[in-house]
Amino acid sequence: MASDQLSLPFQSEENSNSCHEEDFLALAENLVARNFLQKFFVQKKFFSAQLPSLILKGAEASGKTHLLRIFAKKFAAKFLNKEEIFSVNPVEFFRADHFYILEDFCEITDEESLLRLVNSAHEAGAFLLLSMRELRIFRLKDLSSRLKNIVTVAIENPGSEAVEHLLMNRLARRQIRPSKRLIKSILDRIERSYAAVSREIF
Repeated sequence: MASDQLSLPFQSEENSNSCHEEDFLALAENLVARNFLQKFFVQKKFFSAQLPSLILKGAEASGKTHLLRIFAKKFAAKFLNKEEIFSVNPVEFFRADHFYILEDFCEITDEESLLRLVNSAHEAGAFLLLSMRELRIFRLKDLSSRLKNIVTVAIENPGSEAVEHLLMNRLARRQIRPSKRLIKSILDRIERSYAAVSREIF
């Protein structure tokens, strides 16, 4: 008897592959995170893995999504669609030894469903990577306990040198060659954050 086709809650392939590795700016602030992601995605077998799950933390515009899309393309990881993820039973779509990414998981208010998702991935032997800006306090104790047992790696906030590199990189990609005086003027007044650099250029 033919079974109905299951609609899986994945983002489109176009969206997940839109960032290129050559466009990612490597900084001292994201080196540790990049190394952890490399260790995470080269794993082959879930039940013998040192990092069966991983949480990536980074501020707005820190490059989390760009970095995740680079690794997703290399290792055929699937992005889970946050809006649709709880419309199907997660047990039915997680596959053993495959990689799945859920971005901004702290924005999910249904804590029971989030816990069920995390547990289902583990039971299925699937690698799960969660990303966030800031960890919020979850009321559900089982969920809080589960998350505390997952290694968290962070993209650190940018220092002065990183902000300068980010400004130069963004301007260069727009074929703009600013004078040193202009860069110094921007650096003297800009907030030391990824979002501020993004706002300054756009």
